[in-house]
Amino acid sequence: MDTLKPDGTWDRLGSIALLLHQAAIQVWSDADRATADSPLHGLGLGVYLAHSQASAMLPDDYELPDVDEDADLEERTPLQLLTEAEELTRPLPLHRPDLVHGSQLVVDVCDLIREARGLGY
Repeated sequence: MDTLKPDGTWDRLGSIALLLHQAAIQVWSDADRATADSPLHGLGLGVYLAHSQASAMLPDDYELPDVDEDADLEERTPLQLLTEAEELTRPLPLHRPDLVHGSQLVVDVCDLIREARGLGY
């Protein structure tokens, strides 16, 4: 079975995972500087879980690109990264059996965007 579909599904999902990874790093960095009861800890956990969810949907042999290759990611805010990840979910073929959990990922990312906006990102 060819895991790199010609429609770019895996590359798109890999990009989503990469964006969520960078957003999680940034939110956790902000949470580390915040008080122990800061809602940033919950947001950081949510973004990390969404990243894990996106990564788990990828085929076992798919290799995520190295984060260091795209230094531009560090210049974006977590909200910008989350929004870009959500935009990349729109053309995913969620009807496919191998993307059965994709709808939940879309809902989770939208919830994270709403939460990030509420926290001032």
